Amino acid sequence: MNGHSESREIAVEFLDTACERLFDIWCESRSVIPLSYLLHCWPLPDRGYASVKRLSDGLRELRMSNPHALGGRIRPILAEVTSCIDEILQYPRICLPRAVNDSPAVATGMYVN
Repeated sequence: MNGHSESREIAVEFLDTACERLFDIWCESRSVIPLSYLLHCWPLPDRGYASVKRLSDGLRELRMSNPHALGGRIRPILAEVTSCIDEILQYPRICLPRAVNDSPAVATGMYVN
C-alpha cells in the first residue's frame, strides 16, 4: 500500500467514525429526518468514490432541506465530515491500483551508500 492509499484509508475510517457519532446523536435525540438522510447513504457499502459522493450528496440535501437540525453539537462534526469528504473527493485517483500490478516494488534503500 502506498502513502496515498494509506491516507485515503485513514480518511475513510475517520469519515465512518464521524458518521457513527452523527448516528448516535440523532438516535439519542430521536431526530428522524436527519437520521433518515444519513441512513440513506451510510454505512458506506464500500470505500469507493461513488459511495463517498453519495454520502456527500445526501448530507448536502439534508443541509438544504432541514438546516435547523444541524445546530448545536452537530455543527462541528458535520464540518469535520464535510472537510474529510472534500479531501477524499478532491483526490479520487489516490485509491486506484498501480497500472502494472506485476511490476517489482522499488527498494527504498537501494541507492543509499
